[in-house]
Amino acid sequence: MDTYVPTTKYKTILIIESNIAFSERLSIALIKEGYRTILVKNGSQAFEAILNNACDLIVLDIVLSGTDGYKILQQKQANTASASIPVFLLSIQGIPINMTLIPRGSVVEFSISIHPDLADIVSRINKYFGFTHNVPSSTTPDHGVVTRPSTESHKKKILWVEDDKLIGTILGKKIIASGFDLLHATNGADAIKATKNFIPDAIVLDLMLPGMSGFEILQKFKLDKQLSKVPVMILSNLSKPSDIEKAKMLGVKEFFVKATLSLDQIIAGISGLSH
Repeated sequence: MDTYVPTTKYKTILIIESNIAFSERLSIALIKEGYRTILVKNGSQAFEAILNNACDLIVLDIVLSGTDGYKILQQKQANTASASIPVFLLSIQGIPINMTLIPRGSVVEFSISIHPDLADIVSRINKYFGFTHNVPSSTTPDHGVVTRPSTESHKKKILWVEDDKLIGTILGKKIIASGFDLLHATNGADAIKATKNFIPDAIVLDLMLPGMSGFEILQKFKLDKQLSKVPVMILSNLSKPSDIEKAKMLGVKEFFVKATLSLDQIIAGISGLSH
């Protein structure tokens, strides 16, 4: 484990990455921005490093020697001393991230690329911490989700209410790539506001949301003459029989548990819902 200290220390970043060349280049780039970095090159040493170092952010690759990034992330979230530390998840081998293995709310940023842009990663870290000095990126990152409908009238329109950034981005891209028009809201207030000018063909709704819960949003939709006819799918990690029963009483067509499904299964459910 190597530690580097810059002239001006803003925040401490723990980099857990088995690709030594990449981790050292990333470390140097972060040091130039004024960060303190700690490098861990083996997954089996990562959780101990998380507990023994007061870090402000963890940069974690999912592919590591020793222990993979998913297991480290799960260990971190299960420990009260480390659960609140934010994670920037990487897949520098371009391997798709398995959402079912990601604890909810544990990842604040991510990058999937076999040619990771260091400037972009540093810029996004700066943005996360609220620093105004961002390194110009050599490319324009494509990690956002289209959140408003297009003008192509033949596409089925989906309203999706989900606040988890990682799931929101990965599944959002998949929904769009599957030929749907997507309007993605991260809370109930935005979802209700959006439906004033947008009547979807189907609604996909999480239950655990900031502010209004999914059930509260669903109840408001049921009071609307037009929205009450729109089929609804619950996509949540809540799976108690009482939650499923309550959803059915409110007219929900499908109830899916995120952690048990692949992206393709979720898309298949949305396709069935919108036909």
